[in-house]
Amino acid sequence: MKRVVVAGGGYGGLRAVEKLAGVSGVELVLVDANRFHFMQTEVYGYIAGTKDIDEIAIDLELWCRGFERPVRFVKERITGLDPDAHLLELETLQLSYDYLILATGARTKFPHFIEGLRRYGYGVKQLGRSFGFRHRFESIVKKKLEGQTDKINIAVIGAGLSGVEVAAEMGYMLKRYEKMLGERAKDIGITLVDACETILPGLHPFLVKSSQKRLESLGVTVKTSAFIKKVDEREIHLKEGGAIPYTFVIFTGGIVGNSDFVPERFKKSDIKQLIVTPTLNIEGYETVFAIGDVAHIVDKEGRMLPPTAQIAEKSAEYAAKAVKNALSGEKTPPFEGRMDGMFIALGGRYGAAEIFGLHFRGMSAYYFKRLVTFVYFLGINLRANAGYKVRRP
Repeated sequence: MKRVVVAGGGYGGLRAVEKLAGVSGVELVLVDANRFHFMQTEVYGYIAGTKDIDEIAIDLELWCRGFERPVRFVKERITGLDPDAHLLELETLQLSYDYLILATGARTKFPHFIEGLRRYGYGVKQLGRSFGFRHRFESIVKKKLEGQTDKINIAVIGAGLSGVEVAAEMGYMLKRYEKMLGERAKDIGITLVDACETILPGLHPFLVKSSQKRLESLGVTVKTSAFIKKVDEREIHLKEGGAIPYTFVIFTGGIVGNSDFVPERFKKSDIKQLIVTPTLNIEGYETVFAIGDVAHIVDKEGRMLPPTAQIAEKSAEYAAKAVKNALSGEKTPPFEGRMDGMFIALGGRYGAAEIFGLHFRGMSAYYFKRLVTFVYFLGINLRANAGYKVRRP
C-alpha cells in the first residue's frame, strides 16, 4: 500500500484527491489547517452580501468521507518538510508519505514598502478576513438606512481579477440599495486603485474594455497609474501627491505562496512560489509535486501561468496522473498547461468572457460563469452530503 499525501484543501488539492480516490493500492490523506474548503473565486459575492457562507465553504472532513473508499482528513498546520526522509511535519505529528502533492495555495501579500497597508487593509484570501469585511459593509448600509449622513468611501487596492470583481459587485449592490436608501446612497462611494496603467493588466483588451465600461456604469471610480506611498487610518496617500479618503480598504494587489514550511534550499520565486521542474516536481525529488498557487508554473514557451483555479485544477490532474503512472512504472511527459478562457463577474447578472477565441459580455457571460461554478459546487456539495450520511467509525 502506497500513501499519497495531498497538502492543501483548495481547488488543486480537491481535484488531486478526486483523481486519486479509489486507485488500487493507494492510501490517500488530505491535510489542511482549516476544516473547510473556501471557494475564493466566489468571494466577491460573499463580501458584497449576494452569497451566503454555505455557498462558498464546504466541510473537508465530510467531503473526504463521501468517497466510496473514504479519504483520511488530517486537520493540522504544516510546519516542515523533510523530502529525504519522506516526512511532512505537522504541529503534533510527522506524516510519512510515498508521494506528496503540495497544494497549499497562497495568501495575500502586503507590500512592505506601502506603510500601513497591512495594518489597515483587508485581504480576501482568508474566509475570516472576508467575513470581517462583509460585516463592516452591512453595518455601513444599516447606518445609512437609519439616517447617517457621513460620507463613506470603500477603497479597493489592486485592479486585477479579484479587485475588479469585488468593486463591480459592491457597485451593483449600491445601485440596488438606491431604492432603499434614497439620496443617502450617493454618500457611499467605491474607488478602485492600481499602480498599473490599466485595470486587469495582462488580460485581453476586450476584457479590459468591457470591465472598465461596466465599472463606470456602476459608479465605481477607477484610479490607475496611482502609486501608493502609505495608508493611515483615514487616507491613502499617493506618491505623486494627494490622498484618497476612505472608510475601509480591501487589498487584492498580490499573493505570496504558502511555502514557508519548505526548506530554503529549494528554489522559490520572489513571491515564495516553489520553482518546479517541467513535470511539476521540486528539483531532485520525483515523489514531491507542487501545484496551483504555491507553484511557479510556466507554459511550454516559458511564460508564467496565472495563479487561477483553472491552472490549479489542471496541474492537480497532471500530478495525479503522474502518481498513477509512477505506481505502474510509466513515465509522464512534461506538463503542458494553458488557459482555456477567462470569465469575469461584473456585478449582478453581468459578466465578460474570453474562451476558445470567442469574446462576449453581458448576461450570457454571467450565466456561463454561473454554470461552471454551479457544476463545481454541486459536485463537492454532493460529495459532502454523502459524507454526512456516513457514520463515523
